[in-house]
Amino acid sequence: MNAFAEDYRLADFKLLLPLRPDARVLVMGVRDLAFLPHLIAEIGGEIDCVGDETMLSSLPENVRSVTAPSGTYDLVFSDTATAGRYLRPGGVLCRFLGQGEDLDRKDVQLLGRWRAYPTWPAFRVLIPDHALGWRAAARHLWVFPTRSMVGLWARLAAGSVARRFPEQGIALSRRVGSAPASTMLDALRGALAARTQDPLRDTPLERWLITSGRLGPGNPILAFCLDEEGRPQRLIKAAREVGAQHLQIEAAQLEEIEQALGPALASRVIRPTASAVVAGRWALAYDFEPTHPFFGPRWRLQGRAHFCTGMADWLAALGCATRRTAAREEIQDRHVLPLQRLVARAILPHPLQRQAEQALDTLQRLAPSLPLILEHGDLGIYNARLTRPDGRDFRVLDWGSSTFAGIPLGDLCYLLSSARAPVHLARRCLDAYLVGMKRPTGEAPALWFSYLARRWEELDGIRKPVAGDPTSGGGILLATHARVASYLHALV
Repeated sequence: MNAFAEDYRLADFKLLLPLRPDARVLVMGVRDLAFLPHLIAEIGGEIDCVGDETMLSSLPENVRSVTAPSGTYDLVFSDTATAGRYLRPGGVLCRFLGQGEDLDRKDVQLLGRWRAYPTWPAFRVLIPDHALGWRAAARHLWVFPTRSMVGLWARLAAGSVARRFPEQGIALSRRVGSAPASTMLDALRGALAARTQDPLRDTPLERWLITSGRLGPGNPILAFCLDEEGRPQRLIKAAREVGAQHLQIEAAQLEEIEQALGPALASRVIRPTASAVVAGRWALAYDFEPTHPFFGPRWRLQGRAHFCTGMADWLAALGCATRRTAAREEIQDRHVLPLQRLVARAILPHPLQRQAEQALDTLQRLAPSLPLILEHGDLGIYNARLTRPDGRDFRVLDWGSSTFAGIPLGDLCYLLSSARAPVHLARRCLDAYLVGMKRPTGEAPALWFSYLARRWEELDGIRKPVAGDPTSGGGILLATHARVASYLHALV
């Protein structure tokens, strides 16, 4: 298992589990208990753990070490199916795949199997282990790397690619004889469906594909609902932790964004169809918006140019619609100080450090005249949907990082880098954007470095920097900056 104990993804399969405050839980014959601390807050009942001394030496406080199971349990975690004999009627076995077979008993019902990609337990995706699940992962959600043999193979023969990967993931089985306990996903989709009269709640558990954001605990868990053909129809974004406010903030922000942009500009914004709070956990429901791929000959020869120029025009219009004059103090706090702090740390490669210092001088001079605008904050192609293959129409999602206190250019530079725009195309887009925003070309480096510094601080807070690794934390943006630097050089 190649996961750190503090990795928040270790228990993101929690949506599929029947967790409740009074549940009795057994953990037995599990090779690695790293997932368990991430479930403690979801389990209010007894947790018994059977294992060797080495495994049990670092148990969380409210998990008790026992030599043998006592009675029956509502939920059992194990590497082997034989632990299912300790289930009460209606209880669920969560078997970690990789050893043994599913229970072969008349009184046990297999609820579903999910294969982890790329690894377990620090997975990114849990794919339902049947033809519909693999088809959705390969052809609709673009789960596999597009520039790899695996990605190509998956698109051509979605089912066969599963056999290439080791058996990693989970299988859920229920002991019959009592009404099944409601899963966390059941509760969330029921609350959301009640607000929209949507058949969301009727989809079997085995037709839900789970994905997990990798950057920070604020990233929600995503559950995609598949139809009978393996096509995603709905999406639920669920807060990873009870009490987390990220989705509540996003829902409120989208209301404000739509009002500020007006119907025409806001038509490109993907917003939720419903929201709900279940036991302190926020969730949003979306209609799934399919996308054409951001790769391939058509994308490189036609789609990318139309998409990037269209996005530049839309972002300029968005900026003009939301621009406001700000006090110097607000510009200073929001945009100058982050770059000042980054420069003071002296962690950038030497040439980049000098450029950042020059950008800081320029930014300080510009501060009195800079407008504040709506900024998406994470505008990569992964947060865009290409609704026409020629790139002439698109939608933008995931506005949880957005702010009305952004400044021009950062979103567009980040997007162009994400799209791997050629230099000549990026220069054309940046020129058109700056003209639309009525900002001189010479401001571009300072505007970009302001955005870079704010994102750097954000990423440092999400994944702590590692000494000796310049690409850890915010350093992951160095590759992005290298591409943007070529754009800015051509622009000047």
